[in-house]
Amino acid sequence: MVDVSSKGMAILYHAGENCPGTNQLITTNFGVPHFDSGDSFDTVFFNRIGRVCRIDKLTSKVNRIAIQFAEPLFFKPGEQDIDDLDARKRLEAKARLIVNAKEKPVPSASSGQALRVAEGTVTKTQAKVKADNQVKPDAEESARLYSETLARAEERIRSCAEAKVQAEEKLKTEIEARHTSETKLLAEAEAKIRSYAEAKARAEEKAKAETKARAKAEAKAKTEAKLRARAEKKAETEARKQAEIEAELREMAESYAEQLAKVKAEAAREIAGIKDHADDTITKIKAEFKPKPHQKKSIPKNIAGDKAKKSGDGILMDKVDKFIKDRNRIF
Repeated sequence: MVDVSSKGMAILYHAGENCPGTNQLITTNFGVPHFDSGDSFDTVFFNRIGRVCRIDKLTSKVNRIAIQFAEPLFFKPGEQDIDDLDARKRLEAKARLIVNAKEKPVPSASSGQALRVAEGTVTKTQAKVKADNQVKPDAEESARLYSETLARAEERIRSCAEAKVQAEEKLKTEIEARHTSETKLLAEAEAKIRSYAEAKARAEEKAKAETKARAKAEAKAKTEAKLRARAEKKAETEARKQAEIEAELREMAESYAEQLAKVKAEAAREIAGIKDHADDTITKIKAEFKPKPHQKKSIPKNIAGDKAKKSGDGILMDKVDKFIKDRNRIF
């Protein structure tokens, strides 16, 4: 028989509100390995109620809970599902057996059969006690081995817990670094997208402005072309009209020049005729009216006649000058 509960046991528990407190009673379900002298292996499963005697905080997320049971538990290899009631019954039966063996009186010689029965009972009790005494060292050795195994398991659990904590911290650091990197990359991507959007907007605005300017330039060019065509057409029309006017003016000038030449020739002839006539008249007058000594006072009348003749020549010259002025006004 092996005692596996004299020193209690320890379990790992998540740190939090549901973690049991000190001196709290909890129900445990566990299995205990058993190694016999032949190195064979067996497991016994227990369902017991224990008291929390110590709590060790291994990490921020894991606690180690030490549990102490009310009474030691003895069991035989191969037994299954042993609880506190079974353990109490076994302990009470063993205690009663020992007490009865010690307090039972020795029978008299007259009752030989009763004596033999009592002796047989005592012999059985002594044999059982002897067997228990022989098994107890083995149980203590098994308990020691179990304690060492439990200590190694606790050390391994502690190492695993520390490794888990380190892994969690490393994972947390990596997650934070990844989150920071992703945040940075996301910010850079958003900045690039925003920059591309702004550049695209500027390019679109520039393209719109260039298109608008090009449309204005094309419209202006078309307008200028139309105006140039109109101006050229108007210039051609004006040139044609100017040519026609110049031709008409040349024709009129030539005609007026011919008329002027004719008028001048006619005027010259008339002037020459008038002049000859005037000279003849003057000669005749002078011959007819040759002054005598007593007729000298009549000479002023002849002078008045000469003035009248000269005034006739002036009227003709005025006509010629007027004709020339009219021609110049036309040109």
